Amino acid sequence: MLLKRRYMNKILHFALFVICIFFRAELYSQVDFQGGIRGGLVSSQVSGDGLAGWNKFGGAAGAFVQMGFNERSSVSFEILYANKGSRKPANADNDDFNTFTMKLNYIEVPITYNYRRNNVQFDLGLYAGVLTGSEIEFNEANYSIEPAFNTTDIGALGGVHWLASEKLSFILRASSSILPIRPAPNPVQKFSYYEQGQYNQALYLLIGYSF
Repeated sequence: MLLKRRYMNKILHFALFVICIFFRAELYSQVDFQGGIRGGLVSSQVSGDGLAGWNKFGGAAGAFVQMGFNERSSVSFEILYANKGSRKPANADNDDFNTFTMKLNYIEVPITYNYRRNNVQFDLGLYAGVLTGSEIEFNEANYSIEPAFNTTDIGALGGVHWLASEKLSFILRASSSILPIRPAPNPVQKFSYYEQGQYNQALYLLIGYSF
């Protein structure tokens, strides 16, 4: 718990540092500064858990700041709370009544470069996340987590915005861990990158509102 708080403090300090940079740029230059909120749905899976399908659904919500250099180029910084994980539903057609759910909650800090063309914006960047909670359920009963999940999640993301107006936007985003979120429980090929561990993969459908 102490280690988790230490990582969270580091990310929050980094977030405040980036915000201060954005405010300083706004005060001393012609850079366009904009802030707002975002929220929506998350569909996720965990690569390397032996399951398939984007069956785990959750939510995401947070705030962002955007620093525009011109009409087309900008950089965004975001703090987002997101539900991730994986899920296997029962399949009665195959006489499979077992269920499995991996619940992972993160506070994420994405930083992206954005390119705008008319009312469409493309994003590409990286994110760092701190795990705030984890839980594994098998047939609706909690099980111990072995091996444990890493406290942090480092990954890449890309997205497309449809700018409905100057204030309202609809966002489709995809992200994937670059580093494993935990070691692989039962690796078959120990030297394979994809079997070094498990990786978060998520699709976001968000609505954004700028102030």
